[in-house]
Amino acid sequence: VAAQKTFTHPANIDLLLQFINKDAIIIDYGCGYGRIVEELIASGFSKVAGYDTSINLIQRGKERYLPIHHIADPSNLPLENNSVDCILLFAVLTCIPSNKGQAALVQLLHSKLKPGGVLYISDYYLQNNEVSKRRYTFFENEPDNFGVFTLPEGATLRHHTTNWIASLFADFTVECENLIEVKTMNGNAAEAFQLLVRK
Repeated sequence: VAAQKTFTHPANIDLLLQFINKDAIIIDYGCGYGRIVEELIASGFSKVAGYDTSINLIQRGKERYLPIHHIADPSNLPLENNSVDCILLFAVLTCIPSNKGQAALVQLLHSKLKPGGVLYISDYYLQNNEVSKRRYTFFENEPDNFGVFTLPEGATLRHHTTNWIASLFADFTVECENLIEVKTMNGNAAEAFQLLVRK
């Protein structure tokens, strides 16, 4: 479905510029087809790259000559530790249903950020509608791993409790958080959180 999906979480460029300058080294982890990479370059950021595990999504962005790269192993990000000023993590946690998987990713990204570097997250808390409430379940019956559901096309996704997100980023300093309205990749209205944290 790589050619059919449109990702919509907006990157707040003005917010980013409060924490980094346009010469900052920026990585979009889980960049998809490079939508935000392209936006950042168009806004004047000069050192931007994206990484994703989907060959088809990367190929879609490569057709637009974007600096995005395929990684076969999501835990093998080919960057030096303490080398990145800013990492974007947009609608990626929702694709990782397990606590263990999410914690491992956050630890990896923490290691790549410079001291004082920032991580900009956009994702979903539990949605307050009846459809969502009916389908939420626990991942592999783990009592602290709630909010998991499976779409008809087979993708298993996750929305998050506020307590889990707070614990996931406990090693960072929270700089700001906003709630915004977005469209999911299937075009449904949803509320997302955007969180900017500092190493």
